[in-house]
Amino acid sequence: MTQADEGTAHPRPASLPTHYRRILRYLLAYAVLATATLVAGLQHFVLTLPQTTTGAIQYTDGIVVVTGGQQRLDDGLELLTAGKAERMLISGVGEGVNRAVLVQELGLDDREAGALFCCVELDFTADNTRGNAAATKQWASTHGMRSVRLVTASYHMPRALVVFAREMPDLDIYQWAVMPEDLQIQNWWLDRAMFRLLSREYVKYLAETIRI
Repeated sequence: MTQADEGTAHPRPASLPTHYRRILRYLLAYAVLATATLVAGLQHFVLTLPQTTTGAIQYTDGIVVVTGGQQRLDDGLELLTAGKAERMLISGVGEGVNRAVLVQELGLDDREAGALFCCVELDFTADNTRGNAAATKQWASTHGMRSVRLVTASYHMPRALVVFAREMPDLDIYQWAVMPEDLQIQNWWLDRAMFRLLSREYVKYLAETIRI
């Protein structure tokens, strides 16, 4: 290295202007605040999920079961056979499923099977919560209903209530939250699958709330 090389000063990288650095600090602060808000909201969402009803429940004109698990169907039929409504809709039934198939898959006794054939309608059109609400609206209107009881999983209930209330503002909607056996709320953040499930449902709930 020559003496001339040794005396050559290396240019320092240009620093950001002061106002740019201030904007970056603000953006970082907002990002931290937004993340903390979302985390706190998710925690509150999980801790306030509706629980299974244990006391006496009110009679409604109809029962709506949103498909997604056998326990929901079992609970809906139990409410129907207990005389808590005269009719029931199972919304979001897959193609190829009929009442005879349900009797076999659910292992229904004669009383439950009788209720299924006489008082239950199947909806094959819905493939999401909004579709469930649209099908329920048409069904309730056809039968002149003024109240229904919504049967779905506890983690799905907050979003479902928002969607159903928006679709049917004049209909009284009561809830029956089903607690799936694999839904472990305690230490839910330590279970990767449970964390994904509840986080995804919380984001969907926020999206539906914003749509209002």
